[in-house]
Amino acid sequence: MGTSLWEVIDITGLRLDNRTVMPAMGTGYASNKGEVSKRLPAYLRERAGGAGTIITEVCAVHPLGKGLRSELGLYDDSLLPGLRSLTETVKVGGSRVAAQLHHTGREAFRQVIGEQSMAPSSIPSRDIGQLPCTLTMEEIAELVGCYNPGG
Repeated sequence: MGTSLWEVIDITGLRLDNRTVMPAMGTGYASNKGEVSKRLPAYLRERAGGAGTIITEVCAVHPLGKGLRSELGLYDDSLLPGLRSLTETVKVGGSRVAAQLHHTGREAFRQVIGEQSMAPSSIPSRDIGQLPCTLTMEEIAELVGCYNPGG
């Protein structure tokens, strides 16, 4: 008695048409403000229905945590209408959406975020060599809250 990847599954009231997941794939289709563009829902809609769940590309939880200029944002209520539209578009296509939460930390480029990157300590990035500013305990708590705004 095996379970097929293509069987419907219900996870605490969330019905998925199948058990497959499309992993996050970067498109760069968000605006520089982190808004959902017209192109992104169309891109995901074409893929909807095949996988039960589609994971978005990285979504910055804080504006100073963006890794790309055109990275989706989850840090401002003004971005919610576009995100809602994106999820509805994918849902109509037969899939559900999961967001890949993201903060670049010490790897954030000044050219993208407009200021020095931040990290729990001022250890330079091994990959790009830049020195981040050290977060205070309050700033760390704020960033943790960005991953769980209701909790």
